[in-house]
Amino acid sequence: MPLRVPPLPPLPFPHLRRFSSRYVAPRWRWYVAGTAAVLLTNWMAVRIPVELAFGLDALRAGDSQSPVTTAAVHIFALGAAIIVVRTASRLWFFTPARLAEFDLREDLFARLLRLQPDFYATHRTGDLLSRATTDITFARAFAGFATLQGANIVAALVTALGQMAAFSPLLTVITAIPVLLGFVVVRGGSAALMTIQRTTQKQQGLYADELLGALQGISTIQAFNVEGPFGERLAERARLLRDNNIQLARLRALVFPLFTVSGGIAVFMLLGVGGSMVVDGEMTAGQLAAFISLVTYLIIPLRLLGFLLPVFHRAETSLERIHEMFDAPVSRPELDAPPSTLGDPPRSGQPPAIVLKNLSFSFGAPEGSAPDVRGAAPVLRDVTVEIPAGTSLGVFGRSGSGKTTLLRLLARLENPPAGSITVDGVDLCAIDLDQWRARMVLVPQTAWLFSETIAENVAMGLQADLKQADLKQADLKQADLLPSAIADAALGPDLEALPHGLGTVVGERGIVLSGGQRQRVALARGLVYARSGLGAAPGRGAGKLLLFDDVLSAVDHHTEQLLIHTLLGSREDVRPTCVIVTHRMSALQHCDRVLVLDAGRAVQYGTHVELLAQPGIYRDAWDTQAGTT
Repeated sequence: MPLRVPPLPPLPFPHLRRFSSRYVAPRWRWYVAGTAAVLLTNWMAVRIPVELAFGLDALRAGDSQSPVTTAAVHIFALGAAIIVVRTASRLWFFTPARLAEFDLREDLFARLLRLQPDFYATHRTGDLLSRATTDITFARAFAGFATLQGANIVAALVTALGQMAAFSPLLTVITAIPVLLGFVVVRGGSAALMTIQRTTQKQQGLYADELLGALQGISTIQAFNVEGPFGERLAERARLLRDNNIQLARLRALVFPLFTVSGGIAVFMLLGVGGSMVVDGEMTAGQLAAFISLVTYLIIPLRLLGFLLPVFHRAETSLERIHEMFDAPVSRPELDAPPSTLGDPPRSGQPPAIVLKNLSFSFGAPEGSAPDVRGAAPVLRDVTVEIPAGTSLGVFGRSGSGKTTLLRLLARLENPPAGSITVDGVDLCAIDLDQWRARMVLVPQTAWLFSETIAENVAMGLQADLKQADLKQADLKQADLLPSAIADAALGPDLEALPHGLGTVVGERGIVLSGGQRQRVALARGLVYARSGLGAAPGRGAGKLLLFDDVLSAVDHHTEQLLIHTLLGSREDVRPTCVIVTHRMSALQHCDRVLVLDAGRAVQYGTHVELLAQPGIYRDAWDTQAGTT
């Protein structure tokens, strides 16, 4: 029977090791120089008690002042050199830590930009903000402070214990026993500390999310006069965070002072045994004084070790939370097919042709698969429709019929079942996500505007310097897109009414603008992107898929008529493929085809005239809006 070797236990601090290999190890030269400086600093610090021993023994022996003066000069020189070298060691440890922090922030932000809506649907904004700020700070503390102090502790132990052993091996063993016992006890309390630390940082994320949500909705809170309940909720989050921090502080106060206590016990034992050795002539009084000095010197890094262990635990917990974001899938791994060549000739510059075949989708079903009967009810059921290249499809239906979900699937904000949507004959799930997003433009019903100027919101992604007062100074190939997009989005009269025109700062989420103005700013932004050539097919919308989600819901009838031609691409050199979700029948009548959804099913499909000739939801809605019923 073969001998079965039990598996080795996993190495501790896996996330610290992962972070170190990616961000710390490439800067090893900094740490080598810093470690050399730390070793030199500790060697000089240990030499001071040795020089002190020489001077004390010389005084006790009644020698001339020369040895005493020499020892004093050496001590002064060593102290001055320690200041310079210690400062250099800090620079050589803290600088790469700051560089590692910078790279980690850059990589994390890039990762957050790549993560898809399903990730953000399950993670609170405040918690993500806490990870991107507080947790990264703990990672930097590990790369800088913790590594410096770790090197300092090791160097102090090596140099001090070496010199102590040179004075007396027996005393060295005696003083090491209580220190080792203290270390064992502290290590036992580290596991409990790790658990509490993880809970504390989770509570911190929840507190940040609660506070952020209250600040974002402050106008609603004030309008409904519910400051009290929101204050109580925030106070409850703060109480939980406080209780966890108090529990953490109590554990630290109980466990980590044992290093100081063990050091005091070591000094007590040293005086008892070392005094007898001086009386017996086994060591000099100066050597005993130097030995005591060395033990006292060791107590400082040992006490620091008690402070250092929580830094390692916090950094490990923080990096675990950060790596969770790095490890979150950008798209489904089961659908990682080779990228298609949609952007290559011969279809470059041509609008896409889209086919939906038996499209069913449920938010409760596994990604990339058909809805499971055991999951949530399907939002879309067996939708089959063709959207020829360069045509417009209007989508109509009651609230909750699946209209927005259809657009999200076309934009791959949600991933459809494999084979249910094809683009120019290629499965949408087999298309490279970046390539597909570059070829399509989505203008949502609820537009997100950044707290910047209207010009910066409209020209998001362009390289032109839009912060200049005179936009004509910007790159003309890009700056000339703004006037046409603003005109096509019917924003001109609104800009004239605003005090700073395009330079008006819209505030958080565009709070200074009306709902219709926000929609039209988002529409202008989509038009600029479609016409800029930032995507796979440059030109005035050529080769694009334009998706509009009820962008006419907050505009008046006159503005609606101005926007219809813009939405349908009638002003473009090459008409893009366009899908419009709207409740406005006056807009749907201009679409090439209209798809009517009801409870996720395609119940009607045809031209505006054909649907009016059929009894059903569409004709009923037309009669209602036309006022003929």
